[in-house]
Formats: sequence, C-alpha cells, structure tokens
Amino acid sequence: MRKSVERQQGAVLIVTLVMLLLMTLIALASMRGTTLQERMAGNARDQSQAFQASEMAQRQAEAFALTRSVTDWQNTAQTANWTNADALTDLPNQSRFRINPTPGVNPLRSGDGLQVIPLDVSVLRIETQGAGAATTAGAGSASTANVTINTIFVRR
Repeated sequence: MRKSVERQQGAVLIVTLVMLLLMTLIALASMRGTTLQERMAGNARDQSQAFQASEMAQRQAEAFALTRSVTDWQNTAQTANWTNADALTDLPNQSRFRINPTPGVNPLRSGDGLQVIPLDVSVLRIETQGAGAATTAGAGSASTANVTINTIFVRR
C-alpha cells in the first residue's frame, strides 16, 4: 500500500495545473470574443452617428435651398463649394453639404407632348457628408466612419 501512495505523489498537482491551463485558455478565448463584440458595437455606433450627421446636413441644405428663389437657382452656373452644417457642434468632424444646381434640366409639363414649357421649378443635386464621433478611449481609436448622401431636390 505504501508503494502506490508514493507513486501518486504529485499527480494531484499535475492534474490541477492542466485544469488551470484549460480554464486560462477558455478565459482568454472569451475575452477575445468580448473585445471583438465591443469593437463591432463601437463601429456600428460610429456609422450610425455619421449617417445621422449626414442626414442633419441634408436637412440644413434643403432649408438653405428654400431661402433662394427658383430663378436664382436656375441662373446659377457656378461650381458648388462645401458649406459646413452648424446644427451639430458636439462632433469633432464637422458635417457639410454642397448644392449643385442643374440648370440644363427642364421639367416637362404632363400632357403637353414633347414641348418644353418653363416651370417655376429648379432641380438641385445635394451632396452631404457626415462623420462619426472619434473616441479617445484608446490609442489609435479614431473614427473612420464617413457617410455621403446624394439626393435630388426639386425647388418649387
């Protein structure tokens, strides 16, 4: 009986160390999965903020387009410059918009055949850009979420 006890000395230690190693590997794998989920959630949040900022710039561009008359937009042959949207000031990257008039587009009145009749309408192409909020929690965690929205706006 004494010989079997001597052979088993240290077996519990080895089994315990193997189990501890397995538990450590499981913990590391779950931590890696949690980190990945946090990154995905952060990216989704940044993408959502960028889209909302771009939509906000879209609304501001439409409001700006309504301040000018239809004939002003029809007679414009200039290149459009970017304008900063000023409704959201808490984002580090300013959302912006650009309005491109399309003076060559002549709407047709329904029922008049192919003859072009000038309407009191101007067609504008509005392009907006928005960016997600950059977080400063970790090194190199700047946001790269950018959203561009292109729309056609009809000013009547």
